[in-house]
Amino acid sequence: MRTALRTALALVALVGTATASVATATAAGAATAAASPTSSSCVATKTVPSVFGGWKVKLVNSADRGASAKLLDARGRVVSVVDQSRPLDSANGLRITGVLSAKPVLGQRSEGGPTPWKSTAFPLLSADCTQSGRLVRTLRLDSRTVAQIFKVSAGHYQARVYQGGLLVRFVDAHGRAGAALFGSRTLVLNPDGTTVTWTGAKTAAAPRLGRYKLANGAVVKLVKRSGVYGAQLTTGHGTFPVTYAKGRPSVQQDDVTLVVLGVDGTLSGYVYGRPLRAPLYLGA
Repeated sequence: MRTALRTALALVALVGTATASVATATAAGAATAAASPTSSSCVATKTVPSVFGGWKVKLVNSADRGASAKLLDARGRVVSVVDQSRPLDSANGLRITGVLSAKPVLGQRSEGGPTPWKSTAFPLLSADCTQSGRLVRTLRLDSRTVAQIFKVSAGHYQARVYQGGLLVRFVDAHGRAGAALFGSRTLVLNPDGTTVTWTGAKTAAAPRLGRYKLANGAVVKLVKRSGVYGAQLTTGHGTFPVTYAKGRPSVQQDDVTLVVLGVDGTLSGYVYGRPLRAPLYLGA
């Protein structure tokens, strides 16, 4: 019956302390908790020499933002930045080819005209941080935000979220749910390709450690170990193991309750069939 309720909630806006929309409800059964997320932050960096003597270029390859490069002078001051919003700076001899691809390449040159570009590959990301597969659908989350859903294989889906035409988040769901938090919105992607998304119903970043109550009375315990936030969900089905948001958000869920923990400690909760409400702090 709960599974039927979850399916019936698809594309329905709920009324409460915040608004929510379920793009496609998950069909998961009772008491399934997501495994721990990848330990990777999905960011790779390296610094290479500039074609201008004594200067350097810092390369960053991010699953959430694509490739970017900073040209630094001899004192470490930023002279130029190229990224997805501006992949070419002719005046400073910088460009990025394939800025959102799996293998972006930096181009440098010290003069214009026919001067050839010197190519340097960006550091590669791991497979679970690299978009692959085929596009199966696009979700419009609001007037500025869309999510592209990709199928890699059975039990493996990915999503890219764009705001104003720029990539802002990447989600990988391979055998377990993945999630993204951006602005007031939370997006959960399940390994079968279904999604749940809502706005509001979350704490501020770096909240107090301790216990939080969700709209249905379920309790989430927020902990921190070695600088990494973890969450433990307790519902009528029992207490789930602690999952840590090491580099990427973590997800815990049963048949009616969803909890997303951000890397910065933000807790976002969603309960099927209940008005949205931010997790309420109960105490240590």
